[in-house]
Amino acid sequence: MFKRGSEYTRDELANIVRPTNPPRGGDWTTGYARIEENLFIFMNIGVAGRTGHDFENHYDEKANTLVWFSKPNKSSSNPLFQKLISGAFTPYFFARWNQKPPFTFLGTGRILSFEDGYKTPQGHECIRFVISVDELHDIISPDTFGKTNAISSGVELEKSSFLFEKQLEDFLVSNWDRTPLSENYEIFEQNGQQCGQQFRTDTGPIDILGQRRDKSDFLVVELKRDRASDVVVGQTLRYMGWVKEHLCSKNQNVTGCIIAQRKDEKLDYALKQVNTIQFMRYEVDFRLLSLFVLNFLKRA
Repeated sequence: MFKRGSEYTRDELANIVRPTNPPRGGDWTTGYARIEENLFIFMNIGVAGRTGHDFENHYDEKANTLVWFSKPNKSSSNPLFQKLISGAFTPYFFARWNQKPPFTFLGTGRILSFEDGYKTPQGHECIRFVISVDELHDIISPDTFGKTNAISSGVELEKSSFLFEKQLEDFLVSNWDRTPLSENYEIFEQNGQQCGQQFRTDTGPIDILGQRRDKSDFLVVELKRDRASDVVVGQTLRYMGWVKEHLCSKNQNVTGCIIAQRKDEKLDYALKQVNTIQFMRYEVDFRLLSLFVLNFLKRA
């Protein structure tokens, strides 16, 4: 339903989760809201929320977990939290670290532990949760929380990487003609309109869908902000299969391209058995006046 690493306002989320009767006001404007058997959690990191409460929400880099706090004066005996702790509810985590409307989708998670009676800086008691979110390190970095917008300001980008996959995706689309992929492919169009970014399929959105300039074969591009592992191969093949089934004519084929800042050994082994997917490593070159140049250093 949502793309991990992408930004959404509350209104955009409301129209997605319940198109015919979007939630407005009430709990939807607070730190979390229940929609059927799902709990949508809006985390403020380093800034106070709408009600003025400033919780110590944070990302634990060493444990690769989120630490999140309930609203004041809540305990685990509350029916909502009993269902959350038991796994009866699915929590969707969205985070922001400034006062701007969009939240970044981190993924769904599960409760690892909780502590009742935790005191907030304002002296209120609440529940302190430790949460596991799959592949969280691929979406955020320890530098993310507490910064405003390092990509647009340019002044704090020291690690030569993007903070979010969505930022990498937007950069690639905006600068497609400067990438090696543009030699043979353009971003997919339908009815004269470019629609290859976040191309929707029954198996999830494709980060970037390309097509050869002669309108023959297709290219599925899967992006990872930081490290790519073997799991992304199955994800890319799934999208390639959908394109082959629904977009390709009899003589058209589909290839895949995984773009990330680095890869692990598991991915190397997986790609040895898949000759239809290539790997490309990117590097961000920070130059004067916030100019970012994307370099593709290696193909494999």
